[in-house]
Amino acid sequence: MKYKLEPGQSLDPNEFILKGFEDLEISTQIVIRDALNRGLEVEILERKSHFIRLNGNGKSRLVKEASKTELDSYMTFLVMENKTVTKRILEESNIEVPKGTSVSDISSGLEFLKKIQNRIMVVKPVTTNFGIGITILPKDSHESEQAKALELALSLSETAIIEEFAPGNEYRFLVIGDECVAVCNRIPANVKGDGKKTIRELIEEKNQDPRRGVGHVTPLEKIQLNDTELSVLKEAGKDPNTIPKSEETVFVRKNSNISTGGDSVDVTDLAHVSYKKLAVQAAKAVDAKICGVDIIVEDLSSEGKYKILELNFNPVLYIHNYPYSGKNRKVGEKILDLLGF
Repeated sequence: MKYKLEPGQSLDPNEFILKGFEDLEISTQIVIRDALNRGLEVEILERKSHFIRLNGNGKSRLVKEASKTELDSYMTFLVMENKTVTKRILEESNIEVPKGTSVSDISSGLEFLKKIQNRIMVVKPVTTNFGIGITILPKDSHESEQAKALELALSLSETAIIEEFAPGNEYRFLVIGDECVAVCNRIPANVKGDGKKTIRELIEEKNQDPRRGVGHVTPLEKIQLNDTELSVLKEAGKDPNTIPKSEETVFVRKNSNISTGGDSVDVTDLAHVSYKKLAVQAAKAVDAKICGVDIIVEDLSSEGKYKILELNFNPVLYIHNYPYSGKNRKVGEKILDLLGF
């Protein structure tokens, strides 16, 4: 199917659901909307894989899942997909990354962890998205906890990474071309107490926000109350029927992924220019034109210590266009610029 607006027609860029394209993930909807508003022709090649073609201005470009384009090579994708290789290349470019190792079996992982005492460690698959398979081990964690974390990571990938936990706050820097176009603070799924409602009621209330849905077709995901969330609450001495104090923030997830109910907060204007330059440098190290760079920093507003956690070859756009709070950074427009439209 091919689509093109009539002269004088336009689509509201602030409406996050694009009529007729509701089945496509929201980042793809952003690119389609922006392309149509530029007078381009949009051709849907395969809906289930979010594969489209853009035509106009004498050009034709293929785009998959909004940020996969012909401008990035397959090898660039493979490098960013493999966190061990990514870390190696970043280190060779004198970019700071968490120190650690890679293992391919549980016994090797346990042996390495025995040497690490009184330190918080992270165990994750060498290839992962949306925070799947990542475990944060507390100081002096028990061997059974370590084995469980390694088993989980190795069930999802042939290799597991064990690395030091980097203190600070994690931010997503979006690099398009030679520019860092947006910075987002992703806050783990949470609710704020009012002194009256239970955690379950607060979650139900927060999930009423029309921006929250299921399956990446809305800017935010609904907060769940499954085993992981219940475990986090139990660890904090709470359960779904607990009534938090007024203004008390209760987290039900440890990972900050928007895909697990987290909040996206635009902090582009607060980020120090040194971190934006660092994000561009990291993307260039792997020859990526479109890249999500996850950086841990202690103070975003001033130059200082940092660690780059990973590079993402298919960064979502909606956290920057439709954040939980903050400005719409119109990153779909930046991708069209990069594609030559």
